[in-house]
Amino acid sequence: MSKRDQLLREVLNDPQIMKKYNIREKDLNALKTTAPYSDKVIEVLATIINENDNGRTARQIYPILKNIHKI
Repeated sequence: MSKRDQLLREVLNDPQIMKKYNIREKDLNALKTTAPYSDKVIEVLATIINENDNGRTARQIYPILKNIHKI
């Protein structure tokens, strides 16, 4: 398991987040920071984690997130 995948699972492991976004424990264990994504929230968080790890700034990540949401 990569550090990126581990970080994604740690963020989504909160019981309130799991309940709000309907993430089951078995689904949580299978999450990865690579496509295909099962939910929009997972895609956004994975993008933030990946881009931060690649040394991008928040200003550089923002347009990517806008594109995900088609804003």
